[in-house]
Amino acid sequence: MIICAKLLILSLLPATPKGGNTANATKFHPLGWRIWREMCNFVAVMKYLYLTLCLFACLSALAYNDHRNARIDSLEAALKSNHPPKGDDLLFAYDELMRGWLPYDGKKAEYYGRKALALSYQQDGLNVRQNILRLFAQMHYAREEHDEAIRLFQWALAVVDTMEQSGRYKQMDIDDARSCTYGAIGNDYNIQDKHHLAIHYYQLALPIFEKYNWTESQTILYHNIGELYLTMGNLQEAERNYLMAVKKSEASGDSLMMAIARKGLFKIYTRQDDYKQAKATAEKCYAYYHPHRTEEPEDYPVVLAAMTRLNMMNGHENLTVAKTYIQEALTLADSLRFEDKSDVYAAACEVAMAEQRWQEALEYALKSVRHDSAATIADKDGYMLLAEIYAELGDKTKAREYMNKAHDLMNRYATDHYQSGLSQMEVLYETVKKEARIAQLASEQRLWRWLLCLAVALLAAAVALMVYLHLAHRRQKALLAAKVALETEAKERHILARELHDSLGGMLSLLRLKIGGNASKDETLRLLDTTHTELRRISHHLMPEELLRGGLVSALRDFARSVPGAAFQTYGDIRLSKEWELTLYRCAYELVNNAMKYAEATHIDVQLMQTAHEVTLTVSDNGKGMGDGNGMGLQNIRERIEPYHGTLRIVSGENEGTEINLTLPL
Repeated sequence: MIICAKLLILSLLPATPKGGNTANATKFHPLGWRIWREMCNFVAVMKYLYLTLCLFACLSALAYNDHRNARIDSLEAALKSNHPPKGDDLLFAYDELMRGWLPYDGKKAEYYGRKALALSYQQDGLNVRQNILRLFAQMHYAREEHDEAIRLFQWALAVVDTMEQSGRYKQMDIDDARSCTYGAIGNDYNIQDKHHLAIHYYQLALPIFEKYNWTESQTILYHNIGELYLTMGNLQEAERNYLMAVKKSEASGDSLMMAIARKGLFKIYTRQDDYKQAKATAEKCYAYYHPHRTEEPEDYPVVLAAMTRLNMMNGHENLTVAKTYIQEALTLADSLRFEDKSDVYAAACEVAMAEQRWQEALEYALKSVRHDSAATIADKDGYMLLAEIYAELGDKTKAREYMNKAHDLMNRYATDHYQSGLSQMEVLYETVKKEARIAQLASEQRLWRWLLCLAVALLAAAVALMVYLHLAHRRQKALLAAKVALETEAKERHILARELHDSLGGMLSLLRLKIGGNASKDETLRLLDTTHTELRRISHHLMPEELLRGGLVSALRDFARSVPGAAFQTYGDIRLSKEWELTLYRCAYELVNNAMKYAEATHIDVQLMQTAHEVTLTVSDNGKGMGDGNGMGLQNIRERIEPYHGTLRIVSGENEGTEINLTLPL
C-alpha cells in the first residue's frame, strides 16, 4: 500500500522543488519533465496516505467511467479486435500501454512492459527495449529498490550502445535515449545522497543537451549539480553551476528556474558575507516570487526568510524591515501545509535573538530542527542556535547538550561523508574503468573494421592490377604479333613489288618496244600501256617507294596525285613509327579505292591530323554513299587498327557522299 501510494503521489506532484529547502531541487528529473517528485520518507508517505486513498478512489471512478485515457482504451480495444496489430505496430502498442498505465496501475504497466520487452527481442526493436528497461528501472527507483534500478539503467545503456553500432537509428534518437538514461541514473544516485556518482552522470548528460541546445534540460542539470556541490561544501563549483543555470534559464525564458537557481546563489553569498551579491540575488528572487506567491505558495515563505536574513547581515542590519518579512513568512507557514518550514523558523529565531527575546527564540529554534535519530547535518546550525539560546537563558546543561549534539552531527556527517565518498569514488573508478574499456573495445572494433576494409581494398587493388597486367600482356602480345605480321607482310610486299617492277615491268617495256614498230598493232600497244600502268600502280601499293623515302605525308600526297579528283591535306607535326605509317597508308589506300570503285566518287578529300593524344585519318567523297559498312574492305581496316585500339566512324547518306574517320590513340 505504501509503495502504491508513493507511486501515485510521485506521478501526480510536480517535480519543481517546493518549500523552503532548495536541496529538494536535486530530486527532480534533469530532462525537463516536471511531472515527477520523489516521496522517499516513510513518515511523509503516511502523512499523505489519506489524500492518496482519496485520489485512488477518484481515479478508480474515472477509470470505471472510461475517462482515464482515450489512448489506452483505443490501444487495448485494438488488441482485442479481429485484426490486432502485428510486428512493429504491436511492439509500439505495448510500449504505449506500459507508459499509459504507469500513473494508474503499476501491475498493468508491468504486464505490458514485459510483453514489450519480450517482443523487442523478436522484432529487434532496440529503441523500444531501452525505453522499457528505463521505465522498469524508474519503477524500482520509486520503490527505493536502488540496486535493481541501477542494474536496469545500465542494461538500458548497453542497449543504447547496440543501437549506435547497428547503424539503424538516427544519432539524435540515440543521444536522446542516452541522455535520458544518464539523467535518470544521476537522479537515482542523487536520492541516495551519493553526490559524486550523481554529478558524474549529470555531467555525462550535459554535453548531449548542449549538442542539441536543449536549454531547459541544461538549466535543470546545472541547478542539480550546483545543489550537490553546495551540499558537499564546494562553494566555488556550486556558484559556477548556479550561474550557468541562470544563464541557460535566461536563454530559454524560464523565469521560475532563474529564481530557483538564485536561491542557491543567495545561500552562497550569505555564507561568504558578500552583501552586495546577496542583495542582488535576493531581490531578484523576491521580484519573481512576490507576484507569483499564489502560484508558488511553498517557495514564497523561503524567499521571505532570505529577505529577512539579508536585512540582518553584518553592517547592514535593519530589524524593522527584517521583522516585516519574517512576520509575513510565519503567517504563510502557519496557514499553509507544506513539508519543510525549518528555514522560516530558523530565520524567525535569528530575529528574536537579535532583539534578545530569548524565550520566543527558543520556541522557533526548537521548531526549526529535527531531534534524535531523524536529525541530519542540516540541523547542525539549529543545534548551535539552541546551545546559544540556552546559554543566554542560563541553562548550561541544555547548552552543553545541544553543543554536543551539534558536534556529534558534524562528526557523524564527516565520517559518513568520508566513507560514502570513498565508496562512491570506488564505484566511480570502476564505472569509469568500465566505460574506458568499452570505449577501447569500440575503438579496437573500429580499428579492425578499418583494417578489414583496407585489406579488402588492397586485395581488390591487387586483383585489379593482376587483371590489368594480364590484359596489358595480351594487348602487348597482340600488338607484337600484329607488328611481326606487318613487318613480314611489308617484306613480302617489298620483294613482290621489286620483282614485279624489275622483272615483269622490264619485260613488258621490252615487249612494247618490239611491237611498237608495227602500226597495225595499235590496240595491242594500248593494252600493253594499260597493263604497264596497272602494274606500276599495284607495285606502288604493295610497297610505295615514297613511303620508304619520304614518310607517310609524302606518300599520301604522291598517292593523291595519282588518283583523279583526289586531294590531300595534313595538319600538325606528323611523327609516327614505320609500322603506324604503313598501317595508315594501307587504310587510306583502301578507303580511296572503295570510293572510286563502289561510290563512283568524282572528288575525294584525304586529311591527316595529329594532336598530342591521337592521330586521325579522314577520307570523304561526293559519291552515292555506302551500305551497312560491313564490307570486306572496311572489315580489313578494322582488323588493321584493332591492335592499336583504333576506332572507325562512318557518316554516310544515300547520294550525299561518305565521310570516314579513323582515329588511333597515341
